[in-house]
Amino acid sequence: MDKKHALGEFGENLAEIYLMDQGLQIVQRNYENDFGEIDLIARHGETWVFIEVKTRDGDQLTSAAEAITPSKQGHMIRTAIGYIRSNHLRDQDYRFDVLLLEAGNIEWIPSAFEVPPYYTL
Repeated sequence: MDKKHALGEFGENLAEIYLMDQGLQIVQRNYENDFGEIDLIARHGETWVFIEVKTRDGDQLTSAAEAITPSKQGHMIRTAIGYIRSNHLRDQDYRFDVLLLEAGNIEWIPSAFEVPPYYTL
């Protein structure tokens, strides 16, 4: 496993533990479909949560937050819509969270972005 993948896996493991401590139930890790990949899918009460984890060790040119680009958000949204459709969750509440791990700090951003109205379930 190369350094980038090892760092990402480390971050996802840490994120999973942190989010479970915050009361989330992790349902799936590394969900993939034709549109992309979602690091963690969880339940927070009755809400389905699609989570992007970004880990930085200081060697990258961009910060963890800067890596959550509009393009990345679009891939997450399309991937989540595939999950929602295939699991018959259209009538459920959901949100998109981001968890940033950088310089020894953890920043969890619930409802980090919303689905634009032109996406349909």
